[in-house]
Amino acid sequence: MKNQLLILLILYSSHNALCQSQIGGRITSATDNQPLPGVNVIVKGTTIGTTTDADGRYSIQAREKDALIFSFIGYASREVIVGNITEINIAMTEDIATLDEVMIVSTGYQEIPKERATGSFAQVDNELVNRRISTDVLSRLEDVTSGLIFNRNVEGNTNDISIRGRSTIFGNASPLIVIDNFPYDGDINNINPNDVESVTVLKDAAAASIWGARAGNGVIVITTKKGKRNQAPRISINSNVTIAQKPDVFYAPRMTTSDFIDVERMLFDKGYYESAEVSDSHEPLTPAVELLIAHRDGLIETVEMEQQLSLLKQNDVRRDYEKYLYQNAVNQQYSIGIQGGSDSHRYNVSTGFDRNMENLTHNDFSRFTLNANNTWSFFSDKLEVGVGLYYAQSKRIRNNDGLTNLRFNSTSPMYPYARLKDDEGNNATVIKDYRLGFVEQARADGLLNWKYSPLDEINIRDNTSQVQDYRINTRLQYKFNKSLNAEILYQYWNCTTATRDNQGLGLYSTRDQINKFTQRDGNGNLTHPVPVGGILDTYDQRSSSYNFRGQLNLSHAWDTHAVSALAGYEVKELNSDANYYRYYGYNDDLATTQLVDYTSFFPAYNNTGQYISIYNRDGISSMTDRFISYFANAAYTFKNRYTLSASARKDQSNLFGVKANQRGVPLWSTGLAWTISDEPFYKWSWMPYLKARTTFGHNGNIDKSVTAYTTAVSLGYNALTGLPYSTIINPPNPELQWERVKIWNAGVDFETKDRILSGSIEYYTKWGVDLIGSSPYPPSTGVTVFRGNNADTRGHGVDVVLNTTNVNRAFKWQTTFLFSHLNEKVTSYKIEAATVNYVYSGSGSSLIAYPLEGKPLYAIYSFDWAGLDPETGDPQGYLEGAVSTNYASIISKATTKSIVYHGSARPTSFGSIRNTFSWKNISLSVNVSYRLGYYVKRSSVRYSNILNGRVDHSDYASRWQNPGDENSTEVPSMPEFTDQNRDNFYLNSSALVERGDHIRLQDVNVNYTLDRNLMTRLPVNKVHLYAYVNNLGIIWKATDATIDPDYPTMKPVTTWAAGIKIEF
Repeated sequence: MKNQLLILLILYSSHNALCQSQIGGRITSATDNQPLPGVNVIVKGTTIGTTTDADGRYSIQAREKDALIFSFIGYASREVIVGNITEINIAMTEDIATLDEVMIVSTGYQEIPKERATGSFAQVDNELVNRRISTDVLSRLEDVTSGLIFNRNVEGNTNDISIRGRSTIFGNASPLIVIDNFPYDGDINNINPNDVESVTVLKDAAAASIWGARAGNGVIVITTKKGKRNQAPRISINSNVTIAQKPDVFYAPRMTTSDFIDVERMLFDKGYYESAEVSDSHEPLTPAVELLIAHRDGLIETVEMEQQLSLLKQNDVRRDYEKYLYQNAVNQQYSIGIQGGSDSHRYNVSTGFDRNMENLTHNDFSRFTLNANNTWSFFSDKLEVGVGLYYAQSKRIRNNDGLTNLRFNSTSPMYPYARLKDDEGNNATVIKDYRLGFVEQARADGLLNWKYSPLDEINIRDNTSQVQDYRINTRLQYKFNKSLNAEILYQYWNCTTATRDNQGLGLYSTRDQINKFTQRDGNGNLTHPVPVGGILDTYDQRSSSYNFRGQLNLSHAWDTHAVSALAGYEVKELNSDANYYRYYGYNDDLATTQLVDYTSFFPAYNNTGQYISIYNRDGISSMTDRFISYFANAAYTFKNRYTLSASARKDQSNLFGVKANQRGVPLWSTGLAWTISDEPFYKWSWMPYLKARTTFGHNGNIDKSVTAYTTAVSLGYNALTGLPYSTIINPPNPELQWERVKIWNAGVDFETKDRILSGSIEYYTKWGVDLIGSSPYPPSTGVTVFRGNNADTRGHGVDVVLNTTNVNRAFKWQTTFLFSHLNEKVTSYKIEAATVNYVYSGSGSSLIAYPLEGKPLYAIYSFDWAGLDPETGDPQGYLEGAVSTNYASIISKATTKSIVYHGSARPTSFGSIRNTFSWKNISLSVNVSYRLGYYVKRSSVRYSNILNGRVDHSDYASRWQNPGDENSTEVPSMPEFTDQNRDNFYLNSSALVERGDHIRLQDVNVNYTLDRNLMTRLPVNKVHLYAYVNNLGIIWKATDATIDPDYPTMKPVTTWAAGIKIEF
């Protein structure tokens, strides 16, 4: 009986097998007819399955009655009954509901589906890139990219970006910018955001290590728009206007005009201005002080003096600043593009024009861009040729420097009651650099008018800068078979910058130079070592680079296996040449100049006891960087569930290494991903997608401030010997190596049923090793501090991205929550700076780093605060544990253990919550950003400024004046005499440290779409009407201070934008 049953079973199995057939076919995208690699093909109801190869082809055993299920994230699944056919070709259509989950991430070397990636990527698609309205690309990444932050409290750096913290101490901390497969060496502001298709941020070693020694700070990969196969021509026109409010000139706290004049009267009564009255340099005196002198000398009566001072007290120069120096900025943006393709040709051509009327009057920026990409296929798609051109031409007019040069003298801001126009509306003159009587006498003696009219300066200045930037990209790819291809890529980049600052005789700075050097000969005649005429400053820079890359690509899938790999060689050279020239006696009509004597010293007209030489601005510079690189990357996927990746790269450069083996650095990474939800044992139907991944590897970084060779800076000629002399800035260091960053990353990606909740959670640790730092050196060598590979850092953090679908009916509501947390510190540094450096500049706001072991590179330190003395109002600190007002000793005896460490000067937690609401054709997106876990040091009154006749902080009005005031204020009393140590203690005490934590309503976007599919009479395919508002204000902040923690000196301006995009 058993034998009979066994025979029947064998016969049934044989019959079943005989009924099976080999089914094959090709899977393509219905959008552009391109093959889709990695599509899952499964026999329904079984575990039998395979995936498509690089050419979209598959092969599988199935019976006639079986159904094949074709699925690929981002595309609608298809189910097909096999029947009696053996070739099933499928054109899969995009599934709009899950399209944002289909992320083809670009590393700049290859494009891979994110679900097969092991590394950490943040993808900003075209819709998100265009959510913000601006004329630059980088600002569009703010608060929509996890792990990326703009360091807003760093003075002078508008685009200071960090990706997962800082990975260097003194080196370049900016991320590497890659555009269309090659690093971009130019100004990112030359790139028109309308030409950008998507942006990918590479955050960990597996994602970024392919870029080797330039990837230590993360990589931002920008992909521009390309055409698609078999696509009818599509024309797109986009236009928008952005209006930005005037800057708030009253934002920075400043003492009132009345208080300042009262201080001037007090100083006058003490005789403070007597030395200035008789100074050889003819120091300037304000109109109020001149009135006090005139009254003292009996030239005016008391009533007239008081009346004039009362009138001055009513003036506030900030009103004139607001009215005449600033304006509402208006930015206009226009672009038009066409893209399409046939079976053998793809193209995209676009052009754009931007015109920005800036916040400062008489300043203007315009930019023209042209982007053209063409790709041709030959010999049945075996050969593919691509050519791309990007051209940008911009012009900037900068005739208004704002408050930079509008000063009383080199050390003092303009007095608060100055006026830029008189009562009749004429441009007024203000006191600057010299006393009014001296200026008027010099004019009577035949010198040029030495008065200063700020508004005249703006009207006649001629300062322009023009940039021409172009890139030529070529690509040649040959497919040996469906799995293997070779490609050659080449890019040439060239940028020229020409700046021309024509400072005519109408400018105060030109007349000042001529007058200061004016001499009177023995016959009483005036001579002019600086010729009477204009001064022309020119700056010309020419930069160019070429990149060549040869690369083999392999992508092969069979049964349950898939392999993708690449290997190649790369060479790059970057050249930059610049020259600076100053021409004296310039005549713009005749284009003539006159020679001057740079070597002689002349007695200054404004101070005959001082000898000065004519400023020589001429100079040239030339730099060349060369790189040779070898790279490889491979990934193996088994059953579409397990992926193992590895990457290696070796960079060699002329920047490092006397020894040949130190000119290059090998960098590598490895990663592992596991799609748990595809396992047979996985039963969580409520979470159909779950993936775990981890990576480890090394990235690199370049610090160009040091070299392996001895370098020195020439300081000109010694005044005594007349011989040239130089100072060594970089002693020889043959052991110098590249900086390296080790990164371990672990993450989980998930998606619940119906996409109610999806996202990722990542944890990472970074080690900065062999970082460039300073260490002590024997003084006998002539160098006391040596800079080399002797510093280390460590950081760890979390990135969380959560997407929720809250309502998914006719009315839709989606939320994206971004959270990033980072703790980092310096773990090894050989030199401890003077303690006051940590207190004064530890925050990094001065753009100088003072590393301290065990603490973040940028941190807030302060002197411990003991309150105000109730009897005198003096600020009090601690000296050796006791309350003290011995400020010199408190400062000089401070140690890193006695000062107060508050915490990081940069946010340790940050992110955003973006809610998007949509109904029919209208959508509303609101983004709220937050920054937490950091400290700021607010400003306050510096009495040494006030006691030297300079206007200062408005805290002056809140100062301690009587016993008991210490209960309501922490602003010290005004001392009788200048005490810099007292000021420095107070301004760097704990009393002024505040938490920077805040929540901000960042922006709002509204979009209304007209679609011809719904409105048949619409003459175009689609019309998008959109509006955008940015920087709406702070919702909450931890401090009660009025200042925005991220903008200590100038309030961020609110911008309003509106535009239209038409698609044909």
